[in-house]
Amino acid sequence: MRKAVLLTAAATAALLFGGTTTLAHAKTYTQHGNALANYNVNKYKTVKNKNMFVKRYTFQQSYSNIFQTSPTSISSTKGKKVTFKSNVFLPVTYNRSADWGNPQSEVLTKDGKTLYELITTSSQSTEGWIVRYNLGALRSKFGISTSHMDALRRATYDHSVNQMTSTDKAIMKYIKIGPKFNTGHGQSLAMNPKNGQLWFIGAPVKIHSNVQQVSTKTLKPTKKIKFMLKNTVTMGSNLTFDKKGNAYFFTYSNGGWAPKGAVKIYKGKINKKSVKFHLVMQGLRYRPGTKPQSIAYNVKRNRLYFVSDSSISSVPVSKLGHLKAKQVEATNLNGKREFEGIQFTKNGAGYLMTNKGAELMKTTTNKF
Repeated sequence: MRKAVLLTAAATAALLFGGTTTLAHAKTYTQHGNALANYNVNKYKTVKNKNMFVKRYTFQQSYSNIFQTSPTSISSTKGKKVTFKSNVFLPVTYNRSADWGNPQSEVLTKDGKTLYELITTSSQSTEGWIVRYNLGALRSKFGISTSHMDALRRATYDHSVNQMTSTDKAIMKYIKIGPKFNTGHGQSLAMNPKNGQLWFIGAPVKIHSNVQQVSTKTLKPTKKIKFMLKNTVTMGSNLTFDKKGNAYFFTYSNGGWAPKGAVKIYKGKINKKSVKFHLVMQGLRYRPGTKPQSIAYNVKRNRLYFVSDSSISSVPVSKLGHLKAKQVEATNLNGKREFEGIQFTKNGAGYLMTNKGAELMKTTTNKF
């Protein structure tokens, strides 16, 4: 049985520096022993999915004027047919030019009415914050997805130049901006649909990692669980949950006992004071693209999605570990945008977050 040790930030500071602190932050649990179950590498296999790899490219921007009023679209060029059309043009500037220009991950509630966006201070930064949007109100009251698609960006830009109108101020009442904190890479913000908890991976791609719970009200971390998968396995930088509360992340193989470039899938649980994961003993032989950007779950189709730039692959959760090649769906898309993540509502509508500039793009079909 693994033991977990509870330390508040205040207690930790006292132990390290021999003093006390007046402000206690997130509770920290330190898990002992490996969080990853043992496995036999000789039993690991991959399914030979169709190779839909897209290599890294120079990201393109979607606009000539940041205050866009008309939607653009990106469409599949190969594989499963899909088109994404602009639905919400997200803010780019709030205090200074492009300070909201580095979105890293998104969480969309199952009704599609609330969006959590994690933004870092720069593309290489490990510090950032979360913004919560009441999309339901912003759509119905201000037409941000229809008649006034520039309204969100104008409101935050007007804030940066201290020229907010009454409409700008009304819009900002439906946007909550959280405090800055250490986000890690920031790609992993995810909501567990079973309990409504928000989590992210605070130290990805390291032997010693952590996951942190974030308050949906204050938008700041309230709990940290520190752990090690095992001393030869590093944590991925993406995270999602299925309807049963199972957690997933994926990485690419560097070679060795698994083919180089194969997608390794990990499944587990994030509990109150500890985590546990196991390697799914069948991966994908071919990865979608150069960089793993995000992982997502579609409750309507019960599928996991592996997101890279301009390339998305998906698999049925019920077939994990014994997939057939025909069950792996994959799509290549045009536009050369940076893909930050995808989320699905309960009816299967997909919302892809792209950058340059930041926006939500909605599928034109609910069957992706």
